[in-house]
Amino acid sequence: MKIRLIGLIVALLLVRTELCWSSMDNASANAASQSRLTIHLPRDIAVESESLTLGQIAVVTGAEALVVKARDIELGRISVAGQIVTIDRSLILSRLACSGMPACNPVMSGADKVAVRRTAKVIKSSNIIESASSFLAGSIKEQAIARWEPLRSPADVILPAQTKNIELVPRLVSRSGARGVSRGANGQAVTEVGVVADGKQIDTRQVIFRAKYNVHRAITVMDVKEGVTLTANNTRTEEVISDEPEPAEWAAPYGLVAVRNLPAGTVVGSNMAKSPQPPVVIERNQTVVIRIERAGLVVTAMGKATQQGKLGECIKVRNVDSQRLIMAKVNEDGTVEPVF
Repeated sequence: MKIRLIGLIVALLLVRTELCWSSMDNASANAASQSRLTIHLPRDIAVESESLTLGQIAVVTGAEALVVKARDIELGRISVAGQIVTIDRSLILSRLACSGMPACNPVMSGADKVAVRRTAKVIKSSNIIESASSFLAGSIKEQAIARWEPLRSPADVILPAQTKNIELVPRLVSRSGARGVSRGANGQAVTEVGVVADGKQIDTRQVIFRAKYNVHRAITVMDVKEGVTLTANNTRTEEVISDEPEPAEWAAPYGLVAVRNLPAGTVVGSNMAKSPQPPVVIERNQTVVIRIERAGLVVTAMGKATQQGKLGECIKVRNVDSQRLIMAKVNEDGTVEPVF
């Protein structure tokens, strides 16, 4: 009986001793964990200020004194709005060591590195183009110009997030083309858009535009054979947009004669039709009247045409009496008038 009682007492003492050691181990572990930092890194984060600190880019937990000190550790600067810098774990550990905190032996969690960008206000290229285009449409009012087309897109303007009272102020730098400075530049206009914040210009973007013109063209609506006169029945006109301005002398080709076969849907070019030829008035070897009229005095003579002649043409005529060869213009009534 005594032996059993002694064994029970010994067993109870062993259990109590084990519990004490377990409690001591847990307390030591908790104390150790609270003396260390835990740093959790996101994959990316946006900040407002130029200076970067650990507290801005990571979640820092642990002993309060360590956390306060660790959060203020500087990791660099972002001088340009919208710029992205990458910070990895090794850089953070290096900065902790340089700050006199190597013994904290932080627990790192989350991403291996974090992409940090500075928050910014972005004025997109499309907004800059729209501002310049609206300015041109209001400043250059020519009916021939259908619209202004940008040749290329400018870069976006990136400003610090705290920038306020932003406005775009466009102006015309130069103009060339149809009615501008130089016809060799194919109707271009160069604009400059100023980015103004709180009344102060802080950036600019240049946008070059090319004019698109309203022009007319003639199109055959049916097959037109060579020699057939173009009319409103076989040809129509329409207004289209072109890179080139419409020639000042352009007119619908009605009354002109096709110089070759023109299938339906053909855009009639200047070399596809010509004015109708006048009919032949005088045949070769035909006897003609040479007529001269000056100040009410009319002198006539007989002549012989040495070549065929159409109305308004000049042909060679031989005077029957003198046999002299002269140049004479063919008149509508069949007579010829010497050309002096």
